[in-house]
Parts: sequence; C-alpha cells; structure tokens
Amino acid sequence: MKLRDIHGLIGGELHGDPELELRGISSPQRPGEGTVVFCQSEKDIESALEGKPSALVVSREVDFLNYIRVDNVRYALALFLDRFYPENHPEGVSPNSHIGKDVSLGRGVYVAPFVFIGDNVVLEDGVKVYPFTYIGNNTVVGEGSVLFSGVHIYPNTVIGRGVRVHSGTVLGADGFGYYIGKEGIRKLNHIGNVVVEDFVEIGANTTIDRAMIDSTRVGRFSKLDNLVMVAHNCDIGEGNIIVSQVGISGSVRTGRNVILAGQVGVADHVEIGDNVTVTAKSGVSKSLPSGKVYGANLPAIEWSKWRRVYASLLKLPEILKKLR
Repeated sequence: MKLRDIHGLIGGELHGDPELELRGISSPQRPGEGTVVFCQSEKDIESALEGKPSALVVSREVDFLNYIRVDNVRYALALFLDRFYPENHPEGVSPNSHIGKDVSLGRGVYVAPFVFIGDNVVLEDGVKVYPFTYIGNNTVVGEGSVLFSGVHIYPNTVIGRGVRVHSGTVLGADGFGYYIGKEGIRKLNHIGNVVVEDFVEIGANTTIDRAMIDSTRVGRFSKLDNLVMVAHNCDIGEGNIIVSQVGISGSVRTGRNVILAGQVGVADHVEIGDNVTVTAKSGVSKSLPSGKVYGANLPAIEWSKWRRVYASLLKLPEILKKLR
C-alpha cells in the first residue's frame, strides 16, 4: 500500500511523499520500520517517535516527514483495518455437519464440520457458522451474520443481518423464573424467544435468556462485551454499549445509546433512559432518567487507609445522632 492509498480512504491532510510504500501497520508501542502508526494520544505520538515508522496518522501537526492529520484517529483506524485487513470466511457446507429437515441455506453460506442445525432453520446469504455450534429448530439467522465456534442458539431465536456472535455464547437458555411458595419451588416454563437485531455484536461467553412469553430483545447496533448476562424479558435499546461482567436482571428496559461499564449490576424491572452512562461497579436499583451519568463505585485505595475509612463509616450513625 502507498501513503496516498491510505489518504484516499481516511481523508485529512497529507504531509510528505504520497508515493511512500508501506508494508503494513504497527502499534505505537512497537513501531516498525516501513509501517504506518495510528496515534490516538500524545503518549502514542511520543512512543511512536522513539521507533522508526515510515508514516503516522495523527490529530495534530507533528515534526515528522510523512504523516496524515485527521480529525478522529480512531475512526480513521477503523476504516483502515476494514479496507486493508478484511476478515475472510470460507464457503460451503461440510459433510460432517448435521443439517435438519426443511433447512434453507442462502448463497455463500459456510457450515463447518461438527455443526448441528435443527429443523426449519433459515440461514440467509453469507451466513458463516463455525465448528461445534448448535442452532435449534425454527431459528433464523440474517444475511452476513457470523456464529463463531461453540455458539449455542436455542430454538426459535431470531438473529438479524450483520450480527457477530463469539465463541461460548448462549442465546435463548431458560430464564431464571420460578414460583416459590408453600408448595415448594416450581419452575415457570419459558416459551418465549430471543431476538437479536441487525448489526449487533455479542462477545465470548455471554448469555441472553429467552423471555417467558414474549421476546428478550437486543436492539440494532448494540455491542455486548464478553461475559455479559442479560436475563429474561429484557429489552436492550439501540446502540447500547454493555461492557464485560455486566449483569442485567429480568424485564429491564434500556433506551438508546446507553453505556453500562464493567461489572455494573441492574436490578429487575428497572428502566434506563436514553444516553445514560453508568460507571463501573455501580449497582442500579431504581430507574434512571435520560441523559445523565450515574455511578457509585469505590476505587481501590491503600488497604490500611481503607480500614481507617471503614472504621469511621461504622461510627457515622452515632456521629449523626449527636449532631442532631
């Protein structure tokens, strides 16, 4: 690739030799000779300049021979990786896979060895299914979606276009719902399903339970990290970012563009409004209005100091009582 090829793709201002030949990309931490480095911060620039890269992509002018200045380096990086490092998938149906009755396979589909596909399943054009994946009866997988190895899709699941589901994920398992009374503990059979809308990405070892009667839904363009738990009857809105180890209890509704940072816990039947951010390790026990940042986490502090803080907290009720 040449520097002008990158400039033509990402735009911005080109400084230096447009015919400069580049062999690829390297990171700011390990800048390689003959490569381009995308610098998203001042620290990245400093680190890159300690090596011998041939070109930089930056958001400000720099004292360097060949570089491209853009408004948003991270977006430029996304465009670059899509064009020059595309993800390639095979095609074809392995004879070592199990294909059930009345299955519809679109053009360019890949079904790997040791895949199990149940009855009445629809895989639209360009769907890719990797080894040891299970797809239950009456499931629909939309055009261009990718199910990586070891994914388990329970029956009646609906997956939209351009969805990516990573290894170990389970879609449509029983919701955690029981009657508990004098008669004992009685399971509530969940007869609903899971609906994953277009262009969602679901990380490894994430679980999304099916609804009791209706659908557990994940709205289009939402991105779920590894190790996320979404319980039955939840309705996750469009464009949500849900980070690793978040646990969402049953019947939670989130609006558009919600961000739940790592290890957030959300109680059941809570509603979270549009454009809300909840900071890491926070617990959400009540509904949250739109457009605000919420959090009640406790950053790590030196242990002996925390013991003194905790001891003071235990005395706080007595102190308040005296102040009254």
